[in-house]
Amino acid sequence: MSIVIKNITKSFGRNDEPGKFAILKDISLEIPSREFISFVGPSGCGKSTLMRIMAGLLEPESGSVEIDGETVTGPGSDRMMVFQDYVLFPWMTVWKNIALGLKMAGKPKDYITKKVEWVIRLVGLEDFRNSYPDQLSGGMKQRVAIARALVMNPKILLMDEPFGALDSFTKMKLQDELMHLCDKKEFTTCLVTHDSEEAVFLSDRIVVFTGSPARIKEIICVDLPRPRNRTSPEFIAVRNRILELNAENRED
Repeated sequence: MSIVIKNITKSFGRNDEPGKFAILKDISLEIPSREFISFVGPSGCGKSTLMRIMAGLLEPESGSVEIDGETVTGPGSDRMMVFQDYVLFPWMTVWKNIALGLKMAGKPKDYITKKVEWVIRLVGLEDFRNSYPDQLSGGMKQRVAIARALVMNPKILLMDEPFGALDSFTKMKLQDELMHLCDKKEFTTCLVTHDSEEAVFLSDRIVVFTGSPARIKEIICVDLPRPRNRTSPEFIAVRNRILELNAENRED
């Protein structure tokens, strides 16, 4: 599914409050179907706010988001969001956490079993289907969160710093897995990240935002073959361009 963001502006606080804080200012962007796009920029600049507007979890002050020509007015089954903190139910096994959305949607038992087993294999959790969240590593918990999103067969996957709390080794491993998942599935992926290397490794395009109120500073096309070599001069050049833009934001 394609996404069209039109002139999104968002502030927090009431119009009559002197402390009203503008966080997004006139953001427009077109995201083609199946593209992997990343949002990077200073902390608090509004990247996550924009993603929540795309998910239908927040309303913009002005402007709109359209999915295949339809205006977003709230959450939808075509979009699933993965957060940094997993949001797993501790009293449920891996299998039950993944199956919950399908059960709530009223899907037949045989369908649920087939879909959950498929996605458990997809994310490599076959040996942990009956484990509880407190028995899993951080990387495994994030795999469960991703599986719970994918089992709903979304057309758009929204990810808000999904690997931000993980160690470097686990993060790189999950980045590899996410890249392969996106190659297998026909969905559009949007990622919020502070990790410039992660953005270059995964993305087709990278949107660099200014500080608040966020505007689009530059859009970088990552025209590098996959799988990407993190140590190649071309990779490092793109990463360094992101770092330069972020440094400019700090100086502004």
